[in-house]
Amino acid sequence: MKIRKLGLMALSLAMLATPALAQSVDFYHDKGNWNDAYKTVLGPAKEATGVEVTPVPYADTSTYQAAVRAALRTSSAPGVFAWWSGYRMKDLVDAKLVTDVSDVWKKYTDAGLVSPSLASAFTFDGKIYGIPNLVAYWVVLYNKKTFAENGLTPPTTWAELEKVAATLKEKGITPFGQTVEGRWPSFIWFQELLVRSNPEFYAKLMSGKAKYTDPEVTAVLKTWADWIGKGYFTDPSIAFGTSGSNAMAGQLAQGKLGMILVGTWYATTIVQSGLDANDLGAFIMPNEKPDLSKSVIFEAGPLLIASASSQKDDALKVADYWMSAKAQQAWVDAQDFPPINKDVKAKSPLIANLVKEINDGGYTSINRFWEATPPEIAEAAVDELGNFMLHPDTAAQVQQNLQALADKYWAAHPQ
Repeated sequence: MKIRKLGLMALSLAMLATPALAQSVDFYHDKGNWNDAYKTVLGPAKEATGVEVTPVPYADTSTYQAAVRAALRTSSAPGVFAWWSGYRMKDLVDAKLVTDVSDVWKKYTDAGLVSPSLASAFTFDGKIYGIPNLVAYWVVLYNKKTFAENGLTPPTTWAELEKVAATLKEKGITPFGQTVEGRWPSFIWFQELLVRSNPEFYAKLMSGKAKYTDPEVTAVLKTWADWIGKGYFTDPSIAFGTSGSNAMAGQLAQGKLGMILVGTWYATTIVQSGLDANDLGAFIMPNEKPDLSKSVIFEAGPLLIASASSQKDDALKVADYWMSAKAQQAWVDAQDFPPINKDVKAKSPLIANLVKEINDGGYTSINRFWEATPPEIAEAAVDELGNFMLHPDTAAQVQQNLQALADKYWAAHPQ
């Protein structure tokens, strides 16, 4: 009897370790708060594709990454899993652990439903290896009441942007929010000022084809330092929400702060801090040079398909379904993210207006700094940029330090 019990226990454990059978796909992710939304969106996939999807949430990101990486070389790897884009997924692509989904994208880009530039965050050597899980645009969020009370409208030129900042400062209102809290936010203004002055240079810098000591970076740091000197920014120690407190959002809601340059996902934080959703506006920062083409910085988190998974073929069907208008409408309704499919309607007016402007205006989507450059550079660079925010007179040394980081990485990873 004891032997039989042990045998049954072993069988049970084996069943738990066995991936879902054909016509079903496991979907691993580390976003527990989104699990109900995933279930809502992916539940109808069985009727649409014949494939049942089972979301498998992990509470801890480190444990999640370890579990996925351990499984990826085996047939028991999840058919679909959430990950990070740009250089943060490059090692998986280089190791041939994820599947080319270019054909899935082609179906929707050829139909004019999805912008091809959104795929840039998931593209390596001309092939696309991910579909969008999260897409957020980096824009300027502002308090409409604060603007109206001071006779201001969203700027459409660089000169107008500087005039708005100067007017707010004269009225005793801090024009812009910026912070070093949590470390990573220090790249926000650096990336934006570079893109607004020279997007081609930004792309080269991210891929090691330009230098942090080049004149283009010097000019950006000069502008940034000048604005810091004029008092256009919040104290860089202000809480941003990375540690629980949202003082920056609160100041915008109270009319003490005019604008916050941030991802669209921060809009909810501002509303939760006391600003009526109808009083929250957004605009894309204008280019410093009027002859530059229209662009918007975005961040994108991908869903990837494991190459070795026994569920790969069914996972590709799920990827196609995820990109469809039906699935994306359900996802947008659940999360209020910007739609990626042009047949999908945004949930909130703020997002709807932004998406319309981006789609109708022919904006190019540019991947944000955090994913656009190797993690080995980005992780250390935010500390250097944070030091600059605290001590703007160290610009030259910061540039030298940043380039030393880049030189070390690119020497070890020749292109």
